[in-house]
Amino acid sequence: MSKLFNRYEADVIPTKAPRTRKDNLKELKQLRGVFGGMHPSEITTMHCQQYLDLRGKSSKTQANHEIALLSHILRKAMQWGIVDRNPVKGVEKHKIKARDRYVEDWELEEFLKAATPFIKAWVDVKLMTGLRQGDLLALPLNALREDGIAVTSRKTGRKGFIAWTPALKKAINALKTCNRVQGMTVVCDRHGKPLSDSAFQNRWRAVMADALDKTELTERFTEHDLRAKHATDVDQAGGDATANLLHDDKRTTDAYLRSKKPVNIVAWDRKKSGE
Repeated sequence: MSKLFNRYEADVIPTKAPRTRKDNLKELKQLRGVFGGMHPSEITTMHCQQYLDLRGKSSKTQANHEIALLSHILRKAMQWGIVDRNPVKGVEKHKIKARDRYVEDWELEEFLKAATPFIKAWVDVKLMTGLRQGDLLALPLNALREDGIAVTSRKTGRKGFIAWTPALKKAINALKTCNRVQGMTVVCDRHGKPLSDSAFQNRWRAVMADALDKTELTERFTEHDLRAKHATDVDQAGGDATANLLHDDKRTTDAYLRSKKPVNIVAWDRKKSGE
């Protein structure tokens, strides 16, 4: 398996999106520690299920991701003639409850009271565009055209175009103004390089801590929850949330909309209905 992992790392992982590559390398490290010394033909469905169950005690989500990677590796092994079956088939993954946090407008207003100029501008851009955190962090300056922003999803490869509005142009310029040194991307670190995910999360957590301590905000929310808010608000207004999120399938978008915002229920008067 160690040789198979090496081949997969060399031949397959480089073809994936940057964020997926990063995640796969972490997942592969976990798999190596357990399966690295085994021969591919020795792995059984029982082994895979036991791994999933034990790993799930610390993180069900990561366990699901890692077993999914193992499955893909073994499917590749079948194509390469190394094994004739995929033992992961038949394994029951952990059921993960879909996140249903909807950020109310008043919560966002409270959060912004404690926000830095960078986070304020980020939130404005995020809610107008719905872009993934990674796509916004990696957005190159040459994506800013005269008539709008040309975007490409690093996760799916799907392309999109966002026409300028005065508010969007103002927010993008505000993001650029927050850079100490302007590099090749809209958002940069102090050296002019693209701001890393971890550096961004540090900034976000600091503002969230201040907001919970100094404002009326009582429950934290994630940067990713703003993407769901964008999708939900667009959908509620009759827009195309699937297109806005650069999804290929509406079912993917539904995961962002499900239970994100309460539906309107009309009170039913039993007595009046019988008149």
